[in-house]
Amino acid sequence: MNIHCNARWKRNRRSRPTHMAQSSRLSKLFDTLTNELPEGGPILIMRATNDPAYRRFDTKDVQAVQSFKPSFDALESVGLRPTQDMPASAKAAVVELTRSKPENLANVAKAYEVLDVGGTLFINGAKTDGIDSILKNVKSKMDVEGSYSKSHGKTIWVNKAAVDNPFKEWAALTDMSQNKDGFWTVPGIFSADAIDPASALLCDSITVPLKGKGADLGAGWGYLSQNALLAYPEITSLDLFEAEKNSLVCAQKNIRDERARFHWTDVQSMPEKGAYDFIIMNPPFHVSRKADVSLGRDFIAKASKLLAPKGRLWMVANKQLAYEAVLDANFNTWSYEEQTPIFKVIHARRPK
Repeated sequence: MNIHCNARWKRNRRSRPTHMAQSSRLSKLFDTLTNELPEGGPILIMRATNDPAYRRFDTKDVQAVQSFKPSFDALESVGLRPTQDMPASAKAAVVELTRSKPENLANVAKAYEVLDVGGTLFINGAKTDGIDSILKNVKSKMDVEGSYSKSHGKTIWVNKAAVDNPFKEWAALTDMSQNKDGFWTVPGIFSADAIDPASALLCDSITVPLKGKGADLGAGWGYLSQNALLAYPEITSLDLFEAEKNSLVCAQKNIRDERARFHWTDVQSMPEKGAYDFIIMNPPFHVSRKADVSLGRDFIAKASKLLAPKGRLWMVANKQLAYEAVLDANFNTWSYEEQTPIFKVIHARRPK
């Protein structure tokens, strides 16, 4: 372990750590630097998590940037004030890594850009999120002040000694651009590079024309909704519900149909009302890198509550995911409309 930091920080006497029994890698590191952490803010945290390390700071000093609604809501629940806006400046900054390397590099560049001269940028992530690769990239641009390894991950940090940003070129890595199928996306969102084959299969497998009031649960960058609006003129409105704001912004650019309405929301916690005539969805089944079939099950249960008595659910899923029991529990009738070696398209009717 290398613990070494020359940042000119003052001791924060007001908020000594009280969470030792609930420590994380970042908490352990901050405990070793407790006399050097900044007094006052802003303290920028990009892709902020509910890490106990942040509880040592006054909440008014923390600028917790997060575009994923469940994480945004979790931060609010512990008293932090999450935002989607970057501060004009920061005394210190933390970049929490995601699974997307382009997004991680862009976040490093953006955080360093607003960091005060003399401030320190921490980059925190698991090995599976590519922290070692990020470390190599950072080292190619400037000296790394220190690193701390624990719990299958690492925190590294650099000090900002001058106004110039050696990472500046990385900031453009998350600019919106058209993928190979012509849709606007950004790195880090689901199926950014091309149309997801499961979604394409669902669109090709709908045998009953969609009409009336509809919803797209977990709408992503809008492929299912765009296809439905183009194919079915009898749709009167289509609500797109999506948890990742970056995806929703792309959907708004991809879909110019006035029947579409866009909602940044956590589907699992949204109110159970809607009386929709139809719902289309390709539900998520991952939390971080781990498959979690409960996500899709929750989406199915939620869809049954949002549909009108004669409403229909059209969904696609990986074939091995066990959704049949929850379909039985929530719908009077359902069937496989299409099956391939990889995917299954399900048509469910008459919600219970």
